[in-house]
Amino acid sequence: MRFIGQVFSRSSSTSTNGVPGETEIQVLNPSRRMTILALTRWPDLAPGSLNLRVDSSVLTDLSRVTPLWVEDCRNVVYPHGHEHIPEKRVAYYYYLAEAALPSSIQEVLVRKAWDPVPNVVELLAPVSLRSKFMLKDSDPLEVEVGEPNNALNFCLLGTRYTSCIRQQARRILGAIKLRR
Repeated sequence: MRFIGQVFSRSSSTSTNGVPGETEIQVLNPSRRMTILALTRWPDLAPGSLNLRVDSSVLTDLSRVTPLWVEDCRNVVYPHGHEHIPEKRVAYYYYLAEAALPSSIQEVLVRKAWDPVPNVVELLAPVSLRSKFMLKDSDPLEVEVGEPNNALNFCLLGTRYTSCIRQQARRILGAIKLRR
């Protein structure tokens, strides 16, 4: 599944009565970070997330893809005054994907809630996507979502075959080392 989203910022400072951002949520929920690192085998998780405006069909189409992980929102801690947010979202779905510009690609997780903010998905990555891709608000970003249960098919879906095969080989070798 491929889509193009438009980068946008939102006020996420709780000190200015904004909704808390992912950077703040990650600090309050270290198990989220640890789970993402374990599932992706990334060396690090960049603070925060990149917001993308998308067509409403993207949210519908994502519902047809098997997520890498479903996070039960009952286990997510939000700052005081925003405790109602996890109850409203119910669950967060994380999808393995690649974000790309013609000059560069990056493995990411696409996240959407069971009850999502309309026309919005978030990207999480091991690096700052704004820095890596030199993104500013309103820039387009292509995203390709794959099925986590069939990594080879995910690799073959796009034009990024060689990069994906290398990533999968590293994951397999890492899993073999863990079993020894």
